[in-house]
Amino acid sequence: MAVLKQRQKSIEAKFARDAELEFHVRIRSFRFIAAWAASLRDDPANGADDLVQKLIREDMRVPGDDSAIAVLQEYLGDLADEALLRRKLKEFAQDARAVVLYDKAG
Repeated sequence: MAVLKQRQKSIEAKFARDAELEFHVRIRSFRFIAAWAASLRDDPANGADDLVQKLIREDMRVPGDDSAIAVLQEYLGDLADEALLRRKLKEFAQDARAVVLYDKAG
């Protein structure tokens, strides 16, 4: 019975670590895409910071890429279409995952 409880605790700890990792990846990818979007609009760094906050708030309210895409479309207007935004979000998520895993490794 003790082995089962230890295994359960290990699984719960792994789940918590994985969830925390995904949270950090999501936030980092929002920072990357906000910087990219701000550069498209020639906004100062404050524009990117404000956009990151909007992306985080919207993602907490409605999780998923659709809500992030809506925020980005509102911010960028005609500068980028939905397909480009989805592609960039996926690209920045991969970059963010690499950065976060590298940071966690040491």
